[in-house]
Amino acid sequence: MNRSEIFEKLAHLESNINQINNDMVNLKHLTVELIEENVALQVENENLKTLIDKEEAPKKVENNKKGQLKKPLRSKDNLAMLYKEGFHICNGELFGKHRKGDDCLFCLEVLSE
Repeated sequence: MNRSEIFEKLAHLESNINQINNDMVNLKHLTVELIEENVALQVENENLKTLIDKEEAPKKVENNKKGQLKKPLRSKDNLAMLYKEGFHICNGELFGKHRKGDDCLFCLEVLSE
């Protein structure tokens, strides 16, 4: 093996190491983004649970006073609240994702049923 072959192999190895390093940096950034998004979603989920609990407490008192006339579906109320907060409630891959302010016909159909 002559010197030029050795230098070519070293250059090729260095190129591979640099590519692996770049891939590692990109993967690290993606992991940080996903963790930040996960934490934000967990906080938002807890806030929604707290909001649901606050809204249901007066309803329970009111229902006890009025008696058991007609109890609305709790699941439909939750879906309506989630839709109002800006989330998709329609079936499919959009469920739970932000609507970004736009109305969704599929979500509205779920609410009208």
